[in-house]
Amino acid sequence: MIMPREPGYLERADAAYDAGQFEKALELYHKHIELEPDAPEGYEGLGLSLWALERHRDALQALNTAQKFDPENAGIAINRAALLTDVLERHQETVAICEGLTRRKLKQNDVRDARYFAAKAHFRLGNDAKALALLDAALRDAPGDIELLSWKAHVLFESGHYEKSKLVHEKCLQLDNDDPGIWWDYGLVVEKLGDEAAARQAFERAHELDPEDFQLPVTIPAKDAERIAVRMLEELPDDFRDAIRDVPVIVDDFPSREFVLENPTLGPQILGLFTGNTHNERQPVPTAIMIFRKNLEKIVGDREELVVEIRKTLLHEIGHYLGLNEDDLRERGLE
Repeated sequence: MIMPREPGYLERADAAYDAGQFEKALELYHKHIELEPDAPEGYEGLGLSLWALERHRDALQALNTAQKFDPENAGIAINRAALLTDVLERHQETVAICEGLTRRKLKQNDVRDARYFAAKAHFRLGNDAKALALLDAALRDAPGDIELLSWKAHVLFESGHYEKSKLVHEKCLQLDNDDPGIWWDYGLVVEKLGDEAAARQAFERAHELDPEDFQLPVTIPAKDAERIAVRMLEELPDDFRDAIRDVPVIVDDFPSREFVLENPTLGPQILGLFTGNTHNERQPVPTAIMIFRKNLEKIVGDREELVVEIRKTLLHEIGHYLGLNEDDLRERGLE
């Protein structure tokens, strides 16, 4: 009678990883590596398990080792690129990896992934045009790829091209009407275009699909937000109040489209903004501190949290005006 072969460490590790048992997978991948120290599969699995456990630098080291033992493996390279840009924010390294991949003859899925992660990295480096070109190139081969489409919609939105973003979001919703993230982002776009009713419906749909991750905005009238800001200014220490006495504090809904188009790395969802000279500069540049009410409304769970966030944002921008950093504000109890 032939007894069935007992699965080896690698097979058992892969099964544990697929089942979400990452600590167990980690142990089994280590045992496989002890037996086959030059095999890339063990290091790749080790890297993905460490990533799942949020040990990101160890994960990168393991994936780098896997690549060393299999330098032509596009899948390992793409995992490295994803970790570098999605988690570690080392976007230039992602660009270099992906550009190296696209110069090779790859499977279509690998080409798609290389362009996708290169696009993300370029976007985060502030190169929106390059990001969009890469996404369009990937979409020519996969026009119905909703991940590519939703990222294109995101890049267009963040760079201030709201009408184009709306059209791409609508295409995404035609492909998947039950994705709460797409509904939420669609709400952000149509809100910027002034369609409050459509925005509210989109936010409600996102909340209906995923009430935990997509809470409805906590709305507050503009006059109330202004009163909160004024009260907080009155509560500042005397030296702070004296320093900003002639600096207008403006409560607005969002940053202007012109600002977003000129500052794509900041985007339309910023909470506050300091413009002009710092306190010690004397150039004739208009100075103002701005907080953006509708953006703040979307990051809180209730009105009490909203008041706290208005205060934090106001202090943050005042700190910029005064040339202070986060540690300076913390030392003064003004965090």
